[in-house]
Amino acid sequence: MRIKVDRKKCSGCHLCEMACSLFHMGVMNPERSAIRIEKDDLETSVHRPIVCRQCKEMKCLDGEEVNDKSEKGKFLWDEGRSDRCPFHALTVFQGNAYHCDLCGGRPQCVKVCTPGAIRIGKGPGPM
Repeated sequence: MRIKVDRKKCSGCHLCEMACSLFHMGVMNPERSAIRIEKDDLETSVHRPIVCRQCKEMKCLDGEEVNDKSEKGKFLWDEGRSDRCPFHALTVFQGNAYHCDLCGGRPQCVKVCTPGAIRIGKGPGPM
């Protein structure tokens, strides 16, 4: 399972960030979310959801002796893994990297995305 992104549909409401942080951390704080919305203010003004691509070969775990499958199920990671993500998809806040664990199979961000910018899909991750 992966989260697919259609950045043309993103309104920039940040509800996905709020749902993620509330579900996992019990607070509404976009800095404590595994998904974030970036906006290109200078050129296109397009909003772009950034979230873990659930890579088959997880570069973020290179050099570590861990079970990739069990790590995918964890929300809080060591912040050093963020530097190894080639897609810059791990948000770092107060010493933790926030990793999308797909909410145990029921991604909350997808539930609240009324424009349909993020959805469940198979195959390659977000664009």
